[in-house]
Amino acid sequence: MSDSYSAWLEFKRFLGLDLDYLGTYTEIEIVVVNETPLRVGSGRGEGLGEADLPIVRGGDGKPFIPGSSLKGVFRSWLEVIHNPEETCRVGDSSHDCCSLKTELIYKLIKGIEKRFYKGFKLEADELKHIIDEINSRKVAERYRRCVGAEEIAKRFDSVVQSIAEGTQVLEIPTLIDKLKNVLVKEKLAPCIICRIFGNKALAAHIGISDAKPVNTDVKTFIRTRIAIERFTKTTLPGALFEYEYIPEGYKWKFKIIVWNIDLGDKGSDTSSKLRFLLENLASIGLFVGGMRSVGHGLLKLVIEESKAKVCKVENAVLKCEVRPIKEFLVPG
Repeated sequence: MSDSYSAWLEFKRFLGLDLDYLGTYTEIEIVVVNETPLRVGSGRGEGLGEADLPIVRGGDGKPFIPGSSLKGVFRSWLEVIHNPEETCRVGDSSHDCCSLKTELIYKLIKGIEKRFYKGFKLEADELKHIIDEINSRKVAERYRRCVGAEEIAKRFDSVVQSIAEGTQVLEIPTLIDKLKNVLVKEKLAPCIICRIFGNKALAAHIGISDAKPVNTDVKTFIRTRIAIERFTKTTLPGALFEYEYIPEGYKWKFKIIVWNIDLGDKGSDTSSKLRFLLENLASIGLFVGGMRSVGHGLLKLVIEESKAKVCKVENAVLKCEVRPIKEFLVPG
């Protein structure tokens, strides 16, 4: 592999746009224990004798924790503890803005790659043609929830074209350096959370399976509660309800699959965030499911029973080794 091509792949990895090839693959087998009662709901109960708020169960009738719930909790927690000025959040306009930036950069990269038949260099005036092909304003129209979408598109066109000023030919290493600097400086790169969990224009680098109980004989209980009016602190009329929960002390197993993020690379910001997540899952725990205000749903990592299969592609061969999870429990 040439140095120029390696540098190009590293640039795409920096942006989270590297899923068109496989560099690393990590399969983390996680065991957690619910240290407080657990309640992951399935909506309103309708069956005879069923609680008003039953827990979610699989086709076999056994409780489980959906992978989507775990992924949502992990992402939300990282969004909360990361710098809010550098992080988009699912559900608000910043997520659309980050998706817009991602799509613009993706189209830029594809436009450059189409011209690789000329070698690992780019004639400077080609950048203008690539910008015309992208049609940034039209791309921005698809992300209407993004505040200032059109302004982002204009700024993107301007800063990319400015790279060509005073230059006739851009060698790939030079082009990468200039693009990196301008995308970071102008805050046009996708945020670090999207580079892990994805957004509307970027596939996730992480997948999370459903968590199944290690002990298949899971007992559940019903608890009766009464809703309180928040302002008067009095009982709401007709607000008596029952909810189902799983008592504390059960172990749950699930897998986290990670593509092209090397957890052993301490210089990688995405790797650091994932290791920081695992560290806090072990030391503090994270809350999953409902009734969190009364302490339900605290999950903590069982270090001794968790492990990671770490794989890297070397000479077109995927080489793997199993390592204890404690090797990655280092604050990011």
